[in-house]
Amino acid sequence: MTNADEPAGRDRDTEGRARNARPRDGLGRPLAYGAQGVPRQPEGVVRAPRQTVAEAQALLGAGRPFHAHEVFEDAWKSGPD
Repeated sequence: MTNADEPAGRDRDTEGRARNARPRDGLGRPLAYGAQGVPRQPEGVVRAPRQTVAEAQALLGAGRPFHAHEVFEDAWKSGPD
């Protein structure tokens, strides 16, 4: 069964990893294709620890917990192995 609103195939990044291009609401929940979502937090940004906490706190204060989570995820992914 296919949905006419969904693009064919699976969304992938330039390296072939699966990515979901569906728009998201302010809490990071996927919306229907074609719906108006909120801008996503840029991925892969390397920040100093204090900058990470400050940016995440500002996002939490603005009611954007999913975006704050993404900031912390960047810190985790860019940290030492």
